[in-house]
Amino acid sequence: MLLSLLISASLAADTPSWWLRQSVGGQLFPEGGVADTRGQYRVPLHRSKSRFFQTTYAGAGLRTLVTPVNVEVGPRLGIAPIEIFEFEVQGSYLGYFSWGGRGLLPYDEIGGKGSDERKARESEGFSASGLQLSATPTLKLKFGPIVAFDSATFSVLHLENPLGLSSPYVYEPNRDLIVAWDDVVIENQAGLLYEILPGGDRPQLRVGATARNRAALNSGDESLAVGGLVSFRPGTTPAIPTINVVALAYVVDADRVGTAPNLQASATWVFEKVVAD
Repeated sequence: MLLSLLISASLAADTPSWWLRQSVGGQLFPEGGVADTRGQYRVPLHRSKSRFFQTTYAGAGLRTLVTPVNVEVGPRLGIAPIEIFEFEVQGSYLGYFSWGGRGLLPYDEIGGKGSDERKARESEGFSASGLQLSATPTLKLKFGPIVAFDSATFSVLHLENPLGLSSPYVYEPNRDLIVAWDDVVIENQAGLLYEILPGGDRPQLRVGATARNRAALNSGDESLAVGGLVSFRPGTTPAIPTINVVALAYVVDADRVGTAPNLQASATWVFEKVVAD
């Protein structure tokens, strides 16, 4: 839900390390909160003084994601063979529970997922579980003060139908999409930023534009939003988080075009501890 691609913290040591990223945030329109925890044991790959091989790694670990209406947990593998490219795969167990019209709801068409419409159908909400397999390639480039990134996630999604409902679709709250019980979901976020403060041993400040696209191939629901992004890290110690604030106006969506923009804010911490020889 929340952008965290701008985090970059590594000891660049040529020994294995334990890596942890904790992100906490929330959003409006639609409303929601999230706590995203990712931990990995990372082994360095080829490293050199070249700007392309300073923090390369292969890693394995666990990701847990908790929101007010669901939990996601599963193993996550990652590899960054070159500085500008990262690839991750994850298998997940999904658990959903419904309250306040914000959980799983059955749908017969891809319209009607606005907050008020879902809240009016609160009594139809139900709990369920599911499985997901996802792959996420990410490209990150930096030319002087210009930073560009593009991250896509391809997910094969299976949701259980515990009530034997005849509706062909269901509302998936994490993505704010109406999906089929078995679907393929594609998410992409790209951005172009200007670095006002450079980071490193000083604070970092980046501002720019970003676009987010989400699409469920089987249901046909799609959402495209564009807007602005501010990323700020006021200090350099690991205890100081990177703050990301995003405002996105809907350009393509069955329900939200012309409505209030999606507003997001998150705080993300990254820690890395080298394994002693």
